[in-house]
Amino acid sequence: MMELIHMTATYSNAMLVAILPHVSDFTKKLDLPIVQPITTQAVHRFNPCPYKGRIEGALWLTNGYWFMFSYRGFVESFRSPDNWFFEQDPATNYTNYLGQTRMTTNEIVAFARETLQKLGYPPEVTRADTSPELEGSWNLKRGGHIPQCRVIWEPIKNQDDPGYSKVKVEINAEKKTVVGLSLLFSRTNNIGTPLTVDVEPELEIQHRKRIQGTMFIRSNAPPRIVRTNRPPVVKPDDD
Repeated sequence: MMELIHMTATYSNAMLVAILPHVSDFTKKLDLPIVQPITTQAVHRFNPCPYKGRIEGALWLTNGYWFMFSYRGFVESFRSPDNWFFEQDPATNYTNYLGQTRMTTNEIVAFARETLQKLGYPPEVTRADTSPELEGSWNLKRGGHIPQCRVIWEPIKNQDDPGYSKVKVEINAEKKTVVGLSLLFSRTNNIGTPLTVDVEPELEIQHRKRIQGTMFIRSNAPPRIVRTNRPPVVKPDDD
């Protein structure tokens, strides 16, 4: 059973510092428009995993790029700020994505395979040597064209199969750039090396026990006067 830790700024920062070099290496291999190396100053937000022994988390850079680092030791997904597949308000913002598809289907698939090769994932791991599924691009009914495509490899549908994997590569087929990627591998696949940090976190249950009884003490409260015996009640004399 996974144990919940008491998250502190010290532990969160230690996780972030351990993860950032791997994110930097990932972005460099894909030639993403991100200043190298990525430092903590470039991080807008970091959501660390709250479970013991899992050095993983999601981080947003100040330029809008998002990354998810797996506890297994690799970047398992990313998306750029101009990724149509994750647009939160497409009805309003669709004009930001309009353009022309300038790649053939074969070129799109070849580009997706090349992206995986740059990251060091051979076809026997990604199954990218099989025929993929494609989503996009789209001609909109209101007019205009969205030139973004998603290439998906999932030849084995049974997630309990040791050889299972699901790989998605999202491509801007006008600019010929990768705008998103997702890597899902079976738990028996030895992908990556789990990270460690020098900071030892405190379990949440231990933290609660330690502070139990002190949470509601008011250090600035006035002293209390405790009377062991109540004074006798004096009745007024009858006239």
